[in-house]
Amino acid sequence: MGQLHWHTGCQKEASLSDTHYEVLVLGGGINGRCALFHLLERGVKRVGLIERFGLDHQRGSSHSHSRVTRSAYVDASYVRLMQVAHGQEWPRLERAIGEQLIFPNVGCFFGPPGGRFEQYADAVTQVGVDCDVLDLPEARKRFPMFTFLTAMGAVCDRTAGVIAAAHAMSGLARDAVDRGASLHTHTRVLDIDPGETIRLHAESQGAQVNFTCDRLIITAGPWTTALVPWLKPRLTVARQTVGYFRLRGESSDFGVGRWPVWGNLGADHVTYYGLPSFGRDGIKLARHVTQDVDDDPDMVPDDIAAEAIADLRRYLEAEFLPPVEEFLGAEHCHYTNTSTEDFIIDLHPDDKRIAIGAGFSGHGFKFGPVTGRALAELVCDGAVQTPEFSAMRPVFAIATQ
Repeated sequence: MGQLHWHTGCQKEASLSDTHYEVLVLGGGINGRCALFHLLERGVKRVGLIERFGLDHQRGSSHSHSRVTRSAYVDASYVRLMQVAHGQEWPRLERAIGEQLIFPNVGCFFGPPGGRFEQYADAVTQVGVDCDVLDLPEARKRFPMFTFLTAMGAVCDRTAGVIAAAHAMSGLARDAVDRGASLHTHTRVLDIDPGETIRLHAESQGAQVNFTCDRLIITAGPWTTALVPWLKPRLTVARQTVGYFRLRGESSDFGVGRWPVWGNLGADHVTYYGLPSFGRDGIKLARHVTQDVDDDPDMVPDDIAAEAIADLRRYLEAEFLPPVEEFLGAEHCHYTNTSTEDFIIDLHPDDKRIAIGAGFSGHGFKFGPVTGRALAELVCDGAVQTPEFSAMRPVFAIATQ
């Protein structure tokens, strides 16, 4: 399954530096930064992170101002894992950074009969989190901004909220530097050689750089298969278009505490979701695409497709009562998907010094402090301490994806 010498580019003969770490993290998205955070929490002395682009780049999956957090989920195991995220790991991160990152904001998750809405309703009822399952009249009463044209009901999730994503990312980087971690940006790993000591051959600003480490965590997002090519059959990349719109009404009506985080759980894999205005003008809206596409993350178009924006506008006009007044802007985001939308979080099948986190399928940011901890524990101990995560090890295993 996993060949142990992974060539991902042309090696140069010369090397300008050799740097050794106890643990290296490859990929600086939310999972990589949270893994680094937990390595530092454990007291690992010599740790580093390698990021192909700059710390604030918008090429991957973890940029932008906001993300949704919620307990409402299709599976009770994910609901329980979110309880760990909300109750333990996001508060731990907030204390370390000294900044509020989770802004409570009620969630509304709805859908037609025969879709995932019924699974959401069953899962939150089974676990007993702070959610109500609403019939259609009650849903329209509590969430009068939606038309609920095809919905059979809604889950009202009082544990939901907005994650200050940009602040989480910058805070994690700042905390890592303050605690002595090395952050290598604009550094592209070309080759990973897991010999007696793991060696990474990289290129930084045209120069060859060598890194060595005792253990390695790979969280490379859309570039995972360039580094771990035997995962190519299991991972696909889908470029998302995220739009920002102004609706008619007072601007305060569309902020945190007034406008819900929400998701329309379609009968198939077509899902729309959104957030209140946060960090920039306009409500945030996107179509959640995980199937039937495999985009090249290195071939990002300069312009946002007009049809993608028109699709979002059509959705708003059909499903929301406040009229659309203005399109304010858009951005791209990449999902790295598995066929089941379950994550891959596991040790390399042939080398237990290497942990891999991949395939977060557009819903991994909210789990970042939990999955980052799991990756740190796996690579250091070979096991995960969180019981709710341990129960999901078979779901997240490379062999089951």
